Amino acid sequence: MAIINNTSKTKKEIEAISEKMNKTKLKVSDVIIPVLVLGVLALLGVFVFVPMIKSAMSFQSEHKEVVANEKKLKDLEDILNAMDEGTLQIDLVNAKKVIPNTLKVSSFMYYIDNLASQKNLDSSEISAGDIKINAEGETSEGNYILGVSGPLQYQGKISNVLSFLDSLYSASPYILTIENLKLESYDTGIWKVSFSVTGYYVPESSTTVDLYSNFEPYTKYPDIVSIFENKASQLN
Repeated sequence: MAIINNTSKTKKEIEAISEKMNKTKLKVSDVIIPVLVLGVLALLGVFVFVPMIKSAMSFQSEHKEVVANEKKLKDLEDILNAMDEGTLQIDLVNAKKVIPNTLKVSSFMYYIDNLASQKNLDSSEISAGDIKINAEGETSEGNYILGVSGPLQYQGKISNVLSFLDSLYSASPYILTIENLKLESYDTGIWKVSFSVTGYYVPESSTTVDLYSNFEPYTKYPDIVSIFENKASQLN
């Protein structure tokens, strides 16, 4: 009788264990739900969280740029406030006189030829015309520099030639450059000087100013400002 009871008990235990094992078996429904949850999370990440993170990062970058630009504008304001408005207007007028909007060939050459006459030099060649300077930098708005340029030749004593060259830059009220300078002597003691001279002018044009670019005040170059002032006084 005891043996029968033990057998029955063992059978029930085996059945219970078997039932538990059946319950713990992986079913298709047990896999589908987690997969669906993961899919929903992935979609949320792609369409919601990723754009939100990108937007937050972009906002941080824009915020840094705005703060940097604000500092640049504040620095620019401080520099401009430190400049005297009256002096600025005078310097601007002088600059426009020395580097005008237009420059006639006759006006430019007058000062050079007049200096040569004062130094007792005879002219053997005088010609000039308009040219474009740095034409490769020309823009559609016409922001380029124009100039009056041409070859010149004068003859005279060497002392007069050297004095002429020494005074050439200061004699002209306009900004000029000299290139291809040559000196030749004759058996008669007469020397010939030849060179190419260029004077500059800048036509009026509309330009867009970048307020956030690096700004360097012209007052850092007082020697150049002084040159402009002296040359402008010759045109008054």
